[in-house]
Amino acid sequence: MADRGGYRDRSLVLAAGVLGLLIVGGLLAPLFAPYDPHVSTGRPLLSPERDHLLGTNDIGQDILSEWLWGARSTLLIALAVTGLSTALSWIIGLAAGLWRGLEAPLLGLTDLLLALPSIPLYLLIVAMVGPDRRNVILTLGLLSWPAFARIVRAQTISVRGQPYVEAARAMGATPVRIAAVHVLPGTLTLLPAKLVLTLRYAIFAEATLAFLGLGDPAAKSWGTMLAWAFNYPLLFFGRTWLWWVLPPALAIVLATLIATWFATCLDTWLNHHPARTSARSQTGTFTTVPVPAMGMSAPAIAQGRGTPG
Repeated sequence: MADRGGYRDRSLVLAAGVLGLLIVGGLLAPLFAPYDPHVSTGRPLLSPERDHLLGTNDIGQDILSEWLWGARSTLLIALAVTGLSTALSWIIGLAAGLWRGLEAPLLGLTDLLLALPSIPLYLLIVAMVGPDRRNVILTLGLLSWPAFARIVRAQTISVRGQPYVEAARAMGATPVRIAAVHVLPGTLTLLPAKLVLTLRYAIFAEATLAFLGLGDPAAKSWGTMLAWAFNYPLLFFGRTWLWWVLPPALAIVLATLIATWFATCLDTWLNHHPARTSARSQTGTFTTVPVPAMGMSAPAIAQGRGTPG
């Protein structure tokens, strides 16, 4: 058991390190780009060579520089969307689970957004407000919280019935303190699943919008690279697609896989180290089940064991 525990710890550290390198490398990518990606630096459609390791596009821009700048843009948008969506999921989920007067309107709004088709709705909103980075972040972040808000609400309802919450309420704790100090820690076991689902969703959604021409036209991103590549009529009549299409497409897949790997390792680690989770502090022990591969099924509602001590 000790060996398996050590393996889980090492896997988590390795996954966190790889994910950290991906994020830091993406944010610092402009420092490593050999050229300005907005400037033509060679003949059009050059194959990979010493001066252009991934060749050039149809107007002579260095594809490696585009790819590196695209990593920064895509990851910045994905991280911003993840932060905004996660905050909204927890705020609305806690509010709906703790305050009966807010439950019906918040659940009604949640059900309405869940009933709407997501991608067509994003396309409509971004087309109306304008395709720039801020609008993309706000659109994706403000519309991607409902599914997990319902899960957080269910977890909140389970936690609010625990004896330590009732004791805090009887001692005069304010509703805000009960939510922040006593209920919130019991819902954080859901956080790894939320982060990975939203991160990989944001990467895919941003790439989709950019590919359809609704991203920031002045910014380089992996989706924008794919859009310009597929606009070239002779793309697949030669080998150009190998260095023009594959790098951004593989980057999207790789970023999603790394995020999923990290979340899986973190979820496994939390399940096998209950004494170290934040839910332990005066709340008993909470357990979750691993997130399925498709990701949208909720972890089982945590079950409290023991009494606060």
